[in-house]
Amino acid sequence: MTQITEFRVTDFDCPTCASTVERDLSKTEGVDRVEVHYTTGRVEIEYEETVVEPDAFERTIEKRGYTPRPR
Repeated sequence: MTQITEFRVTDFDCPTCASTVERDLSKTEGVDRVEVHYTTGRVEIEYEETVVEPDAFERTIEKRGYTPRPR
């Protein structure tokens, strides 16, 4: 079943940083769609809950040096 989760990331330094996070999240198995908005810090991820857990998204964002906060 498809789920949508959202995070808020307020410490992006530039649009390229947000694009990098978006690219990394989109490579995660089970992710169908990712939208990262640099100006608002909003990260929306549509994913298959039987394939991936939302914790994986937080770890991916943290690996890039940013702090995800659930919305």
